[in-house]
Amino acid sequence: MFCLPVSAQRIVLSDTLKKYDVDYPYYLEDKDASLNFESVVSKTFVKAEDKVPDFLGNLSDAIWYRFNISNKTNETQWFLEVKAGFMHNISIYQINEDGSVKSLTLNVNNHSKHKSVASNNLIFPITILKNSEKTIFIRSTSKTLIRTSMSIGTMQKLYEDKTFTSFGDGFFTAIAVALLLYNLFVYFMLREKVYLHYIGYISIAILHNNLVAGYIQAALPFPDWINTTTVLPVMCFFSILFTNSFLQSKEYAPLIYKFRLPLLLICIIPLICYALGWYRIAILQSATLIFMLCIYWVIAGIIAYRNGLAPAAFYLGGYGILVVVSIVYELKMKGLLPENYWTDSSLFIGVAIESVILSFALANKFNFYKKEKERLQNEAYQQATRFSRELISMQEAERKRIASELHDSLGQKLVLIKNKILKTSLSETKETQQLSEDTLTQNVADAIQEIRNISYGLRPYQLDLLGLTSSIKSMAEDSFDTTEIDYNIDLQNIDSFFDNEAQINIYRIIQECIHNIIKHADAKNIYIIIKKIDNQIKITITDDGIGFSSDENKMGFGLKGIKERLQILGGTMNVDSNFNKGSLFEFLIPLQ
Repeated sequence: MFCLPVSAQRIVLSDTLKKYDVDYPYYLEDKDASLNFESVVSKTFVKAEDKVPDFLGNLSDAIWYRFNISNKTNETQWFLEVKAGFMHNISIYQINEDGSVKSLTLNVNNHSKHKSVASNNLIFPITILKNSEKTIFIRSTSKTLIRTSMSIGTMQKLYEDKTFTSFGDGFFTAIAVALLLYNLFVYFMLREKVYLHYIGYISIAILHNNLVAGYIQAALPFPDWINTTTVLPVMCFFSILFTNSFLQSKEYAPLIYKFRLPLLLICIIPLICYALGWYRIAILQSATLIFMLCIYWVIAGIIAYRNGLAPAAFYLGGYGILVVVSIVYELKMKGLLPENYWTDSSLFIGVAIESVILSFALANKFNFYKKEKERLQNEAYQQATRFSRELISMQEAERKRIASELHDSLGQKLVLIKNKILKTSLSETKETQQLSEDTLTQNVADAIQEIRNISYGLRPYQLDLLGLTSSIKSMAEDSFDTTEIDYNIDLQNIDSFFDNEAQINIYRIIQECIHNIIKHADAKNIYIIIKKIDNQIKITITDDGIGFSSDENKMGFGLKGIKERLQILGGTMNVDSNFNKGSLFEFLIPLQ
C-alpha cells in the first residue's frame, strides 16, 4: 500500500469518442537516473509551464511524470499513447485503488512484435473500472531530447486518429520521395553535384521526420544511435553543401562562402560527442546548430539574390517554409497553437513543400544558367566581332604607316641618292666628286637604318639575337632615353621559360604599356619588375602619372589587345589606376 499526496493532475474520462491529452503534466527530474518507483511516490512533483515540456540538455538522465485517471464511462479498457519518436525507454506504473502496482516497460526501438500494440507510438493498456481512479507514474529516458507527449483514449479513437494522420504523413512523404527520385535521375543525366547535395539533404530530412513520428522504429529494428541528435547534424551538413553549390556562394555571396568549412566542421562535433557518450552536450549542440543554420540560410539567400542570382528567390522560399513549419511545430508543443493534424504533422508538410520549391529552384537555376550561357555566348560573339573589326582597322592603319614611311622617308632618301649619283657623274673636279661620295655614303647609311627601323617595328630582331630578357631591357632603355622620365628596371632572366610565340606576346604587352605611359601618363618615374614566383612570371609596371579610368567598358584598343594576348598566354591582369595617383599594371603568366 502506498500513501500518495493529495494534490495531483487529474484526468476525467467522460466520453469514449474523445482523446484526452496529458497537458502541462506534473514532473520530477531524476538527475542521475538513480530513483526507483518506491522512492518517487512520496516526492513532490512540479507542474510544467509548457503544454508538452521540452527537457533539452536539462542535465537529467530521466524524467518522472504523475497524474490520476478517473473513469466516468462504462468503458473499462483504455490506452495511454506516448509519442515516442524522441524517447528511448518508457516505463509505466499503474497504482490500483487497492494499492497494488502494475508496471510495463517498452523500448521505442523494439520490433513491433515485442510491443503491447503494434504502432509507431508506444501504447500502454490501462484497465480502469467505472467510477474508479488510478494513479499513473511514467519514467522516461532518452539519449536525445526528452519530450513526452501523452494522450489517453479508447482503441477506436486512437485508431481513427491514427488512420488520418498516417495517411497524411505517408502522402507528404511520398511527394518528397518522388521528387528525390526525380532529381536523382536528373543527376545521372547532368552530373551536377548540386543535385547530389539536394538528394542527401532531402533524404535525411525525410528520415528525421519519420524518426520523430516513430514510423522508422515501427518498421525496422533500428539501433538507438540513429535518432534526432545524430541525424540533424548530417542533415545540416548536406544543407550547407546544397546552399553553397546552389547559390554559387563563392561568386554571389563570398562572405557566406568563407563560413562553409567552419560550419561543416561544427556539424561533426555533435556526432563525436554522442559517440563519446556525452548525450546532453550533443543535444545542445544539435539544437544550437539548427538555430545558426536558420539564420545562415536566410542571409545566404538574401545576399545571393541581391547580387543578381534570380533562382535564390526559390531557395529563400524553400528554406523559409522549413523555418516556418518548424516554428509552428514548436508553438504547438508549447501550447500556443492548437494540436491538430496540420500542426502535429507540420514537419512532414514542410519537407514536402520544401522539396517541391527546391526542385523548382533547381529547374529554374538550370534555365537561368542556360539563358546566361546564351547571353555570354552572344556577348563573346559581339566582342569577337568588334575586336576583329578593330584588328582589321589597326592592320590597315599599320599598312598605311609602313607605306607612308616607305614613301615619305625611305623613298625620299633613295630619290636623293639617285640625284646625288647623277650629279656626281656630271661633276668635273676631284674635290667635288670626293665630297659627293661622302654625302652619298651617309645617305645610304641613313636609308639602311630606316629599313632597320621599319623592320624592327614589325619584328624585334633582338628576340632572335639576344633573347627575351635583353630585348625587353633594350626596348625600355631606348624608349625612355629619348624622354625626361626616370626609370628603374629589375629583370630576372626568363629566356628559357617560353616559346617564340609566347615571347613576342610578352614583349608586345610590355611595349604597349611603355608606349601608353610615355604617350599619355605624363609620368616622372617608372618601375618595371619581372620576377619568377612559383610556377608563374610576375610582371609589374608602375608609374606616378596622371592615371586613367580602369573601367573595362572604357578600355582603349591597346588595353584590349593586351587582354587578348594574356588570354593566349593563359595569364591574368590586374590594373589599378586613379586620376592623379599613377597606375599599376600587374600581369601573372604561367610558365609553359
